[in-house]
Amino acid sequence: MKHLYQIFITALLVIFLTACTATSGAVTNTPASSPDLSTAPVILTVDSTPGLPPITEMTQTGSQPVITEAALVPGPEPGELYFFTLPHQAGQSIQLVRVSASCVTRMEECPPVQMVSVPFSFNFTLTALSWSPDGSKAAFAYPDNPNGSPTKLFVFDPAANTWTALAEFPYIDPPFWSPEGTWIAFREQDGMGGEDVYVVHRDGTELKSISANLPVDKRPYIMDGWYTENVIMRPALPGNEGMIYLVRVSDGFVRPMFETLLTKAVFVTAPDSSMLAYDDYDYQTQSHVLRLVEPDGANPIDIAKFTGGSLYPIVWSPDSSKLAFVYYKSFAAGAPSADVFVVNRDGKGITQVYKGVTIGRLFFSPRGRYLIVEETTSPTGGHLFVVDLATLEVRILEAPGLSLDTDWYAPSWRP
Repeated sequence: MKHLYQIFITALLVIFLTACTATSGAVTNTPASSPDLSTAPVILTVDSTPGLPPITEMTQTGSQPVITEAALVPGPEPGELYFFTLPHQAGQSIQLVRVSASCVTRMEECPPVQMVSVPFSFNFTLTALSWSPDGSKAAFAYPDNPNGSPTKLFVFDPAANTWTALAEFPYIDPPFWSPEGTWIAFREQDGMGGEDVYVVHRDGTELKSISANLPVDKRPYIMDGWYTENVIMRPALPGNEGMIYLVRVSDGFVRPMFETLLTKAVFVTAPDSSMLAYDDYDYQTQSHVLRLVEPDGANPIDIAKFTGGSLYPIVWSPDSSKLAFVYYKSFAAGAPSADVFVVNRDGKGITQVYKGVTIGRLFFSPRGRYLIVEETTSPTGGHLFVVDLATLEVRILEAPGLSLDTDWYAPSWRP
């Protein structure tokens, strides 16, 4: 069990370091330190225009809510949180669990944690469930073979508690749902350097490859997600700088999205498809700019600039009005830290809402009031923290029967 946990932490760091560029120098392992939740949030005063100065100093201020009461969507947060629990004691198994959204919003109404039945054992590195936009199904890639291959693409129906395999390949990357929820896209790898991108309907029909028309000399490709009825693809290796491509799912038609010198930046599409967010990294100055662009690469908006460190992940609020992101720093100095910021899409109101050490996942609640932070090195292990963006209160997720003697990771919110 300890070995599996080490695999998970290693995989998390590999994903993080692949998706973004850390400062130069050796990365050293240091003991986990306690997240500083006692200090007041900080406001970073920056311009939302090109050429803004690096953020090198932050001014401490009083509590400044990110969301005002007037801006809140009425009604309680819907749905459930799903995540995996790993016991600290050897010999105990990993469990998939769920807790009600009321445990985030109204603790007095929080029911006990529930175990989710799964028809296979968790023996390999896990990723979060990927939920359809309507919350009725989740896609999950996992090997049910003790050898670790092949990987199957499962669809989980929480109402019927059934797991249905839709596809099988040697290795399958985490899947993405299309915006309307009718398709699931995923990249498969054959284990010998080959890769391909497939789509399949949620009922398992019309499984097909869509990457045949991409330029062969730019392979391999990375899939960043969806833009309307297209999958966003980009070259994965340095030296293959060039176009970002849109691949139409219906017929595999490929068209350039825009030209870029970036090869390792993850492009994150706003839910309303109006903007793309990414980390524009300058190798010479080691500066990171959180930048928004329109789908054709026009009208860039620079949200914030950092010198050194790394910027990852970047996530949108469900209504596309805000972004949250993590800024890592001080890896080379042996005292890593991870600061979580929330900002309006126009660059105004950038606010630090959480300070930790190592953060895996980050996402907004369906109505946008809460931010869920997966902290993998909290004082009691890997756990989930809830940030109320209307009050800036930070607390650990709680539910009857949810033990601090387990590590919690790979969370997702079923809307």
